[in-house]
Amino acid sequence: MSENKSSSNWTRRSFIKAMGLGGAAGSALVLSGCGDTDIINEVDIEVRKEKVEPNVDPQDYVRPGIEMYYASTCRQCPAGCGVHARIREGRVLKLEGNPVSDVNHGRLCPMGQAGLQSHYNPDRLTKPMLRKGGKLVEISWDEAEDVLRKNLGRKNAKLAWLSGATSGHHRALVDAYLAAAGAKNHFVFDTLPPAVGHAANQEMFGSYMPRLDFDKARLIVSFGADFLGTWMSPVQFSTQYAEFRNAPRGTLVQIEPKMTLTGANADRWIPARPGTEGHLALALASLLVQKSEYADRVPADVVASLKDVNVDEVAKLCDIPVERIHHLHHLMTDRSPSLVLSGASAEGVQHGFETARAILMLNVLLGNVGETILPRSEDPFPALAPRMGGWSEVKAMVDGLNKGSFDTVVVFGSNPLYQAPGFMQADKAFDKAKFRISFSMFPDETTMACDLVLPVHSYLEEWNTTMPAYAATDGYLGLQQPVMNPVFGSHATRSFGDLMLDVLKHMDPNFKQWDSYQAYVMGALWTMRPALVKQYKPSVPGQTEEEAFKQGILSDGFVQMKVAKAAKIEAKVSAVTLPAEKANANYPFRLIPSARLGLWDGRHANVPWLQELPDQLTEVVWDSWIEIHPKTAEKLGVITGDVVQVESSAGKAKVKVVVFPGIHPDAVAIPLGQGHTEYGRYAKGVGVNPFSILAALFDGKTGELATYATDVKVAKIESRGKLVTLANGDLVLESNTSTQAGRELVKTTTAENFDLTEKGA
Repeated sequence: MSENKSSSNWTRRSFIKAMGLGGAAGSALVLSGCGDTDIINEVDIEVRKEKVEPNVDPQDYVRPGIEMYYASTCRQCPAGCGVHARIREGRVLKLEGNPVSDVNHGRLCPMGQAGLQSHYNPDRLTKPMLRKGGKLVEISWDEAEDVLRKNLGRKNAKLAWLSGATSGHHRALVDAYLAAAGAKNHFVFDTLPPAVGHAANQEMFGSYMPRLDFDKARLIVSFGADFLGTWMSPVQFSTQYAEFRNAPRGTLVQIEPKMTLTGANADRWIPARPGTEGHLALALASLLVQKSEYADRVPADVVASLKDVNVDEVAKLCDIPVERIHHLHHLMTDRSPSLVLSGASAEGVQHGFETARAILMLNVLLGNVGETILPRSEDPFPALAPRMGGWSEVKAMVDGLNKGSFDTVVVFGSNPLYQAPGFMQADKAFDKAKFRISFSMFPDETTMACDLVLPVHSYLEEWNTTMPAYAATDGYLGLQQPVMNPVFGSHATRSFGDLMLDVLKHMDPNFKQWDSYQAYVMGALWTMRPALVKQYKPSVPGQTEEEAFKQGILSDGFVQMKVAKAAKIEAKVSAVTLPAEKANANYPFRLIPSARLGLWDGRHANVPWLQELPDQLTEVVWDSWIEIHPKTAEKLGVITGDVVQVESSAGKAKVKVVVFPGIHPDAVAIPLGQGHTEYGRYAKGVGVNPFSILAALFDGKTGELATYATDVKVAKIESRGKLVTLANGDLVLESNTSTQAGRELVKTTTAENFDLTEKGA
């Protein structure tokens, strides 16, 4: 009898682990299963075959003139916003935010709205391909799956897997596969999530991303965190920012070398010299510790180190009037509680980790920890938690390929051959693998360099779960369900989950019980129900508990898991040492590769709606450009529309000029998103990719690529040409002018040119 009990527990634990439900909550599920016959037991695994009906009945798909709505989760970026898909006659027509989602509260950004164009994109892959004779040729799905099983359905310690930002059951499935294959190399690469900031948060607050309370703050000081544009979860932060602006109205100060969307909305935008943000933070800290009420919040050695900071010298270094630093100091002491944020432009330098620590230390000095910086609860199911990854992981994969450590590479949701800078030579490293597999919707650069290409469903066609990159509430798990049948048919594209589940069935007997990835996901959610906050009970006669549960969670579009009360944050602060910034005479300008809401990091360049979405500050569309301060433009002898050559120690690029006052004179900025050599008709051959000319500079602590540390020189090579903008159609954008359909309803001028006193006003 004891032998049977031991066998049952082993089987149950294996079942829980297979669904990604390990951890504290998973252990509770195993234990509760002893008295809960709804948890699948030893006998169930052998004989029970659960029949999971499609959530959307075919009759619902085709009701002429009648609209249907289905809840799901957006996958256009790692934020994981909840969506409602409007369906009519079997086709999804519109996406809107899910009003009950804690991530976005019914709102949706332009990228989320444009998910439809990714879904219906005519350049989607619809045939599996295999490299034969050096060329990719179309093959049948039967042949493709045979090749997939041959290459992945075996033990292989030399296999490397590269994912984009991942979470939920996609992550659990991949990790389960790698465990079965004996491969330990799961790399995750996403260009924008703040890996340096996460590391600094982890060291100082014990959590890679504590909760931020915008509502309670009376002052936000952001060092380059573009929370209204591209930082972590912009829709969610925009909602919180709206509350922050309500009475009593909060004040926003944005410090950065190049104006972002958040900077454009700030009460005070401070253009600091690139790379000096950490020095400014230390200067502010040194002013604060002159009073004991602030000094007592950090160790004595930290206070001693801060007293050595010369504020006047920092002002010169940062190119900020010293009076402004003192004004900001008084603003911090007058408005409490406050919230100080560290973002991409501050962290993307060689001393980015130390810069982030200097910035975050201001929260400790100001008493924000426990007020606007709040603790996180432990993840109930760590196997489903988000992994954001970063540049250090793609570099590790490239280094491994160059050393011969990997013979097989699998890529899903990432495009390193486009995103990795030229000095990494990722394409040459990729060629060294004996076999390369891509699960992809589109013919991007990495996919077209692979040996086996498998076209997969869009997120509007597939089942899944997702944990957001930043969650306002702990324990939130977004659900993803198909809102329509596959656009090109099941003969054209396949579910990534189904493809990998099929491979796993040949390697791990625990996975044979699920006929489909849908059954796997829904089975996991059904098993999780004791760990959920909301319990769904039958509401109509004849409805089973399981039917009520599935209907309820799919109607909500997410589940909220029970979490233990978060422990109090105990901030750990130590002294920060920053090197002095040195001018580079050969390359006098700092390159800012700026992300923007829309094309993001280039993943949406194949979506025409987003190509035509004007840049929020310059209004340029369908192109690349370089932003140059008016004073710098005058010195270089360039005007808007001129073509210049931008050269770093690692490469060159030609790009058109936009003279733009929202940038420090020592910086130039090229927006991300363009410069694809593949990726379909709407992206290929448009603009330049600033990542391609980044220098080989890395953060000393985390190993992350210092994306904001490359110095460049700029020289004019052609006179002005056409630059397409929202305001002027295909005409040249004149500096400092913006008209309304050519009618000049509102004219602008500089303060120097408009003197009310002289005009007798």
